[in-house]
Amino acid sequence: MKRGKINVVVMGGGTGSFTVLSALRPYKDFSLKAVVAMTDDGGSSGVLRDELGVLPPGDIRQCLVALSESPEIIRNLMNYRFENGGLKGHSFGNLFLSALEKVTGSFDKGVEEIGKILKIHGEVIPVTLDRISLVMVLKNGATLKGERIITPSEVIQPIGIKKYYVKPCAIIHDDALNAIRFADAIIIGPGNLYTSLIPLFLVRGVPEALKKSRAKKILVVNLVTKFGQTDAFTVFDFVGEMERYLGQGVIDTVVFNAQNPPSYLVQKYFRKERSTPIVLNGRRRFIRDGKLFIGSGFLNGSLTIQSKSDVLLRRNLIRHSPRKLGITLAKLIQKAIYPRTR
Repeated sequence: MKRGKINVVVMGGGTGSFTVLSALRPYKDFSLKAVVAMTDDGGSSGVLRDELGVLPPGDIRQCLVALSESPEIIRNLMNYRFENGGLKGHSFGNLFLSALEKVTGSFDKGVEEIGKILKIHGEVIPVTLDRISLVMVLKNGATLKGERIITPSEVIQPIGIKKYYVKPCAIIHDDALNAIRFADAIIIGPGNLYTSLIPLFLVRGVPEALKKSRAKKILVVNLVTKFGQTDAFTVFDFVGEMERYLGQGVIDTVVFNAQNPPSYLVQKYFRKERSTPIVLNGRRRFIRDGKLFIGSGFLNGSLTIQSKSDVLLRRNLIRHSPRKLGITLAKLIQKAIYPRTR
């Protein structure tokens, strides 16, 4: 009996979702959908959002490029970041997507049209079409407003979070809701915990949809900590913090790195970012708190720079290998889904 497509939803934003989508794109039995956080208000996305009144295009752009089957020159064009003049810091893709939002009259229609142009293998969906900002209230009463303030903050973990929400209240996009509802597998992460992953769960309807979904829910744990936010986090700490917002027992599988990075990269990260690797050595397959934990060596052996001004230059020396991650995720998904489709 011929098997149908497996519906796989990838949730996150930015580089993390780019990596997972790139890892799964070669598997043609997967129907891929990316549900993307929409709280970016820094860098190029922030400027376009403030000056043009558009929704933030940056994370959406990266997901579109990851799923694109266009020639390499087109994918490079979408990621090209201007290094001089009035457009310095803007990527061509961000400008293109913002222009399409204006021309078509809606952000999701712009995303749909650019998907056709890029010949994407899958679908990219904003988690909400509401224009929202992050608001984090710390236990000492201080308030951090916006991703551009929260991202570099080094006081979140030392002080602690009292309340975290989006303003104004946002409602899940119907397309995102349907993607989750009909998914066979949902992959969350990797990504910045407080500005890429948890913001998804602050949108009304997302935690409820994930709890109701019968999909296999896989969390891909980050490779390194973030100073002042996830210092000394273990794999289990990362899972626990996610479930504070998502709900206990929603995640059923956790994929983690079990490979130590080269010492010179570890030293470089600590010196520049004050970050340390999140590595769980020893057992690579075990059950804990009802969750299946799967570990492997996921580190990429090379570094590709898209542009001299691209932030990837500064932050991604330790990163996942799409090929290695794809093999593990594909096996997990196929073993879980195929018995149900016989």
